[in-house]
Amino acid sequence: MKKFICLLALLFSLPSQAQQAADGQIKWVTAELPPYLWLQHNLPQGYAYELIVTMSAQLGRKPDLSIYPWARAVKMTREGQNYGVFPLDRTADRETGFKWLIHLGSAPNRFFGKRSTVAGSVNIENASLEQLRGLRVGIVRGSSLEKDLHAQNFRNIQYEKDYQSLLKLLQLGGLDAVYSGYSIMTSAIEEYGFRLEDFTTGLNMGSAELYMASSMNVSEDEERAWRKAYEVLQKDGTVQKLRKKYFSWE
Repeated sequence: MKKFICLLALLFSLPSQAQQAADGQIKWVTAELPPYLWLQHNLPQGYAYELIVTMSAQLGRKPDLSIYPWARAVKMTREGQNYGVFPLDRTADRETGFKWLIHLGSAPNRFFGKRSTVAGSVNIENASLEQLRGLRVGIVRGSSLEKDLHAQNFRNIQYEKDYQSLLKLLQLGGLDAVYSGYSIMTSAIEEYGFRLEDFTTGLNMGSAELYMASSMNVSEDEERAWRKAYEVLQKDGTVQKLRKKYFSWE
């Protein structure tokens, strides 16, 4: 991962951190979360990644983006200076900790399991909430979905740094189910070399409103600049084309 962050710095000729802090421009951070961003042959791609690149061009800037484990990216943005993070679920406990710049869309949350096995005598596809509570359920570390599970009295929750790790554990039997945003999990299955037909979906416990968000100290001028750049992409059809490219099931 450190190697990739260095690659991005060389690729985009990023200014030093001191220069970035001085000019007040947003430094974007995220994790591998298909279809919003993931690595292919060590190069980033995805819906939000292309938005960042295109909006940066609108602003006359080079893209400023680094990839970290998700929990760290969220913490950096909440506690740091002039950071931006995506795709961040807008929840009540996060409302006053971030500036909510651009709405990326809604994402239903579902349980995923292996189609070929019966986990703990429970078929994920037809499992009730009570049955699911007894399973080993995996989520990405730092995900807001942890609160959903705790609110429903799930106790056997396992945390992993990314979706590739969750999928490997699920396939090998180290997990009974994964709780995830539907679009992220289905994209991760395909992009990381798994087969969609090997997995099945279960109960939906709600949905997430996903945003590009920033640190609270980001200036109003910087906020307006990014929102304006996004509006331009909406008007010229770029946003629609990218959604069609990365969210083909919509």
